[in-house]
Amino acid sequence: MKDLTLSDQETHEQPEAKAGSSATTCSALCVDSLTVELPLFQGEDGGSTPTSALQLYFREIGAPTAAKAYRAWHYLGDQGFVSQINFGAYWEGKLEGSITYGPPNATDLAGYWDRHTQGGWWEIKRLVMSPLCPKNSESRFIAITIKLLRKMATVKGIVTYADDGQGHQETIYKASGFTALGMTAPKKDFWVNGKVQQRGKTKGVDGEWRDRSRKWLFVKDFQQNAQDREPAK
Repeated sequence: MKDLTLSDQETHEQPEAKAGSSATTCSALCVDSLTVELPLFQGEDGGSTPTSALQLYFREIGAPTAAKAYRAWHYLGDQGFVSQINFGAYWEGKLEGSITYGPPNATDLAGYWDRHTQGGWWEIKRLVMSPLCPKNSESRFIAITIKLLRKMATVKGIVTYADDGQGHQETIYKASGFTALGMTAPKKDFWVNGKVQQRGKTKGVDGEWRDRSRKWLFVKDFQQNAQDREPAK
């Protein structure tokens, strides 16, 4: 099946934030016409399943559609995420995966950007594919959506993280041309009633500090060498 690009098929929805505009989160969902025009998931009766990653096609989607894929298959479930540009993976018109791109969380990454030169750098905020997707689907999904992203916005490079605690396989990023930079620094989270407390005071609160699972950091730099990067101001 031919890979769909933005010029191949006109999308029926408008993403909540375009490149260059402020990022949005899924805490405020808006009407998503794709949920009406296309069935989101494979039917309960099973139906046919793809036998090759080449059978999947990709298109830009809105944050509400992406959130439904994450709710169905991602270990973070309903947890909110920063969304700027999202793509969906489809098989016979049914959503089988999602990937979200947005600005990097880190204000600086040594050797790549600082707060003055961060523009043009992107981060894969979230990625998931259904259990129906065959081998190599993730790496192909990443590779093709990066090509689509580069047609839509300035892309100096892309970073992503693989959660070691969730057993994520960094091989999919290596297969997509990313370079491993090592693991993130050790950190702790404050847990209350079985959940991480995102913010607020911890003193006097009935909870406990736990080690946060460390993540592998990967980077894909489209600038040919260090001289192509903007100098820090």
